Amino acid sequence: MLKISSLSFLLLVFCLSESVFAQEKEQPNILLIVLDDLNDYTGFLGGHPQVKTPHMDALAKEGTVFANAHTNAPICAPSRASFLTGIYPHVSQNFWFTDWTKNKVLNNSKSLPKFMGDNGYHTFGTGKLMHHRVKSEWQEYGIPNTFGPYAYNGKKMVPHPIMPKEYSTNKNDGLFTSLANVPNIAEDEKSSGYNGWYDVANRMPFKYVSEEDRDLLNDEQHSKWAVEKIKALEKNELSKPFFMAVGFVRPHTPLVAPQKYFDMYPLETLKVPVIKKDDNDDTHYRSTFPWTPPWAKHLEELKASYPTLNVGLKKYLQAYLACVSFADEQVGKVLAALKESKFKDNTIVILTSDHGYNHGQKEFLYKNNLWEESTRVPLIVKAPGIKSCVGKRIYHPVSLIDVYPTIVDFSNIKSSNLKNKNGKPLSGYSLKPFLENPDYQNWEGPDVALTVVRGNFKSNKVNEQSYSVRSKKYRYIRYVNGKEELYDNEKDPYEWKNLASDKKYKKIKKSLNQQMNLLLSN
Repeated sequence: MLKISSLSFLLLVFCLSESVFAQEKEQPNILLIVLDDLNDYTGFLGGHPQVKTPHMDALAKEGTVFANAHTNAPICAPSRASFLTGIYPHVSQNFWFTDWTKNKVLNNSKSLPKFMGDNGYHTFGTGKLMHHRVKSEWQEYGIPNTFGPYAYNGKKMVPHPIMPKEYSTNKNDGLFTSLANVPNIAEDEKSSGYNGWYDVANRMPFKYVSEEDRDLLNDEQHSKWAVEKIKALEKNELSKPFFMAVGFVRPHTPLVAPQKYFDMYPLETLKVPVIKKDDNDDTHYRSTFPWTPPWAKHLEELKASYPTLNVGLKKYLQAYLACVSFADEQVGKVLAALKESKFKDNTIVILTSDHGYNHGQKEFLYKNNLWEESTRVPLIVKAPGIKSCVGKRIYHPVSLIDVYPTIVDFSNIKSSNLKNKNGKPLSGYSLKPFLENPDYQNWEGPDVALTVVRGNFKSNKVNEQSYSVRSKKYRYIRYVNGKEELYDNEKDPYEWKNLASDKKYKKIKKSLNQQMNLLLSN
């Protein structure tokens, strides 16, 4: 009896160990949702008191919010090339809009979809993910991204007649209005061409008769595609997990959305951001350029377009918030499809944006700067099965470079991201430890989030760019010309007072500078 019991015990232990081993090896599905130009104007981050984002807010309550998350490059192309390859811009020296596939480091490192596909995942993508899209990186790619629709005169895209001329020369940034404002701009009186919206992706007019009788906007196509794909996958018996990424283009310009979203934000009650007069006096962004960048003129152009700057900011903000709420509804459609599927308990959901956006703060109406409004991004991670992370907020500084290694960690993949010796290993660190223990103190990653803005447009050298680091309490900026800014974000959340020349903060500035140099040396 003793021998039989011992044998039974050993068999039981073996079976249990096999079960645990299999459970550890089980790989979850991954759903990555990426928005475009979305700053902290969400309900769960509280960046604007009137914004309505119920679907993202619900996800935040179900997951973990990284409330001090930042982009590594606050403009589309280098940001996306960085976090979807997992490599810092300064490591690849990819600081601007160069095609990432032509960069020696990035092209010889596996992008996130390529990596996941090579390691046993079905990979599906749709929308704006990489700025320079390469469909072959995915096993299946859905709807291409487009920024429109645009006003059309029957022969070509033109400025919308409702937009002021002073701010309508830029095809994207010069358009912010309701989809219901259908343009009527024939090239001449004899023109028989279509006057209205134009669909760039399909190279054809965009149909709009009414809110109920119109073509789908690009983001609506992406949400529809993702919903249908989740339903189709549910019908199939998948032999391996899936990695799906959905890229929504809003609230990127042109800020065009259906009228109902504009109705959410009446101009007469809309609150513009808190802006300090002459706030730009102690900053050095513009002095770093020997010429005035076109994006730095947007606020002045808006001011020249309306009776007062406040009127212009309200109209622009209304369109931005309308696009935020429009994008939120598309996010909600995808999340609802997941929640109603058999995948709901075994799918990691990550939601973020490529960078933020200034709405007049620091006399700036754009992105591509090193201040809080443009570097801070929403970042939510929902991991079913980890109850300790539900509804939690993490204030340790993290950045988009940590998204790739987080997905790798959750997927239990141990292989390298390198294609060959010319590639580089992942720059970031997994955020999973914070979800398992929100009070985690021993994270292997840095204590600051690093961001870069192109400094010398004639050079890709690391030391000829401008950088900032954001700690739990401070932001330190070091421009390419050596000028500095330092803000105590705990006491000064709007970054109104530059403390870089204050001797009381000498040690703090030195420490942050050293941390910046350490990251740049790796």
